[in-house]
Amino acid sequence: MHACQVLGAATTIDRALVVIYLVATLAIGLLASRGLRRTSASGRDLAAGTDSEDAYFLAGRRVPGWMNGVSFAATALNADVGPTYCGFAVVVGLPIAFFYLPRFALAWMIAALVFAVRWRQLQIRTGPEFYALRFSGSRTRFMRVYSSLFAIAVNMAPWIGAGLLGVHKVFGPAFGIEDKTTTLAIVLPVLVAYVWIGGFAGVVLTDVMQSLVILLASGMLVVSVLWEHGGPAGLAAAVENARPGSSAEILSTWPTWGHRVLGPAVVLAWLLVPTVGRGGAVDLEGQRLFSCRSDRDAAKMNVWGAAGLFAMLLLLTLPTLGLLVKHPWLYDADPGRREEAYSMLLSEYLPSGFFGIALSALLASVMSTISSHLSYGSQTLVNDVARQLSPDSRLLAPGSRSAVWVGRFLMLAVLAAGIMVAYHADSLIGIAIVLAGMYGATASIYWGQWWWWRVNFWSWLTAMIGGPCIFLTLGGFTALGRRIPGLLSLFPSWGAARSASESAAQGMDMLQAALGMALTCVAWILATLATSPEPMPVLVRFYRRARPMGLWGPVRERCLQEDDSFVPPPRNLLLRGLLAAVVGASTLVAGVLGASVWFVGRWAEGAVYLGTAVATGVWFARLFDRQMRLLGADQPEPRRAPDA
Repeated sequence: MHACQVLGAATTIDRALVVIYLVATLAIGLLASRGLRRTSASGRDLAAGTDSEDAYFLAGRRVPGWMNGVSFAATALNADVGPTYCGFAVVVGLPIAFFYLPRFALAWMIAALVFAVRWRQLQIRTGPEFYALRFSGSRTRFMRVYSSLFAIAVNMAPWIGAGLLGVHKVFGPAFGIEDKTTTLAIVLPVLVAYVWIGGFAGVVLTDVMQSLVILLASGMLVVSVLWEHGGPAGLAAAVENARPGSSAEILSTWPTWGHRVLGPAVVLAWLLVPTVGRGGAVDLEGQRLFSCRSDRDAAKMNVWGAAGLFAMLLLLTLPTLGLLVKHPWLYDADPGRREEAYSMLLSEYLPSGFFGIALSALLASVMSTISSHLSYGSQTLVNDVARQLSPDSRLLAPGSRSAVWVGRFLMLAVLAAGIMVAYHADSLIGIAIVLAGMYGATASIYWGQWWWWRVNFWSWLTAMIGGPCIFLTLGGFTALGRRIPGLLSLFPSWGAARSASESAAQGMDMLQAALGMALTCVAWILATLATSPEPMPVLVRFYRRARPMGLWGPVRERCLQEDDSFVPPPRNLLLRGLLAAVVGASTLVAGVLGASVWFVGRWAEGAVYLGTAVATGVWFARLFDRQMRLLGADQPEPRRAPDA
């Protein structure tokens, strides 16, 4: 049965709960944010005067790490919380964890243990402001403008569009709404109101509430599925009866070789593309790092975020095993049909009232993502675009109320771009793959600019301009209604693999993204070696302020020559941070796998994984504390530097 037919009749109770949720979101965003924004850590009345820009865009730089982490987790879910993740789960089964663990676990731990403290110690407002410190000359203005617009065009606007599309895919059928315009007219006014008035503080506080709603709704699905099938062992037996020929794949702990959707090669691609470069540049997460009340809280933000994200995804995806029992054909569904799985799951396992809570959870995930993108998009348009193009404008004076008002109006432009995407897109996973390829192609330069002193403007330009071009050249693109084939189409084996099915084509697209990343990395390294580094005075100034890790030997020596009292970062700090990140990621992976196999009654296997999670968790806590001490996370904070 089609999902639209299944969900055509949400009850009055369901609709009332959704309305209550929307009203509560608006109230929390408008009222609670005032308390968080009112004063900075030093007691200054930021909301009333000293720095209105920090108060509005960074909540006065006093947000606890756990709160920012929970907010970031909710933001990462977006429309994926329903149609995409559950759609993948029904064609993968229990190994669905390997769709999200490779994407987030190691990447977020690297960001936490290697970069978070250093970013916050820069005392800047946005990620692109970094370029004014790391590189030289007036061309840094171009770098800030381009990187900001690139992030909005390739990351923010598409994810806003994906969120709006995702909410319509479930909200529309549930309430009998066929056109996207009506759905947007219901959701957007509430969302824009609390972001417009409450600023980033409103975003964070509503995200915490939204995370609780998501956990509540997903927990209800878990209980409902287990209850109907007689517990974990009964669910596993039901899956074996429903799909006898595929049950081994469906109930496997690890991805199986040759799986048409999520084989080991695709898992590796999902690991490499989102992880490489992670932490070396920031946009949405930068707003959370800079708003934290301390350096240690900034590092904890990513740790809390990863733990919260995996808890929500685990509770969301596991119940889809019950859907496979009722509809075994879903295991072979194409992407268009499998994205209906979440709608079917809600309608078949939740009674009236609970269904309304689940719909509210979907809205929560989408509104969290969109509000975060709107808040940061408006901030970077003010700080890194408008202010660079018109540096003498009184309206854009740093810290002024007028700059906040300019940001509010620019927020509407970001929203308009996202709405355009929503009207021209149909597949959620398709959006995710294109974004991964376009954004991932540039990612390796982000580590390079922190870890290698030789990286210069030409390195950056080669990666940022050349990376997306390489990605499109490999896979082809459509221009003026005509399809331009890519280089990979010249290889018959590649074409044969893509033509096997739509799901196989999406997996090959992820491999294309990984290949594009590798070629782009080679290209910018060659450009670096062929050109001169940035001027030594610029590099010395950056090294003293940012204290980067990695290959900075000549700059380090110059700093010591000029000032023998200078204390450089400890050696091997990068390797220690990476080791801690691997241990932290291993803790999360073991915990998720343990909970997954317990869901199907494999108690002994689950105990082994959870025991491993406890052991590595204790080790990680010690490594985390040592890394914070070595990074100077507990030292008194300097006053904020003047705007670059």
